[in-house]
Amino acid sequence: MSPFEFITIFCSLILGLALTHIFGAVSDLYEIRDRVKAYWLNSLWVVTVVMWSIFTWWGLWNLSIDRIEWSYAQYWFLVTNLASIYFFTTLVLPKATDEGVIDLETHYFSVHKAFFSIVAFSLFSSAAVNYSLFGEPLIGPMTIMPSIVGCAALGAVFSESRTYHKAIGVFMFVMFIAFQLTDNTVISYTL
Repeated sequence: MSPFEFITIFCSLILGLALTHIFGAVSDLYEIRDRVKAYWLNSLWVVTVVMWSIFTWWGLWNLSIDRIEWSYAQYWFLVTNLASIYFFTTLVLPKATDEGVIDLETHYFSVHKAFFSIVAFSLFSSAAVNYSLFGEPLIGPMTIMPSIVGCAALGAVFSESRTYHKAIGVFMFVMFIAFQLTDNTVISYTL
């Protein structure tokens, strides 16, 4: 077993649990859709966190290139970043209940402080992971952009403005589309 395989087993498990959680929550809420009051911003965040998890998983491949040594500190740092993705994924949708109306707008604003605190941590730690593990330049798109978006997420922690929250939701969605479109990772296997 290579170091890459050993390291990514647990990382894949964390991201797999995040995706399992969000897919399960969407399915559960769909089953009781007559009692769910939808909110477009919350739905946009569901799509964004799914993209975030998948893009992060895809990005782990770059750890297989030229990395033959790992320290426990590097591993711990990476796992902490991935755990933050799991935690904000669990907050984006409420649990389906047996009765009563589930208002997704009310849920969004009831968890936004915790959600965006974790999102900001994830973005800031992503910048550090990109620098320390992936060898990205300290001042470059993969370190500066997550930091800028992290600052915007911090703004959402302290803002009650619905306009700001709508803008940050669209902004982060567009940013993740841009990150995915600019990714040039190619996974190939030679027999």
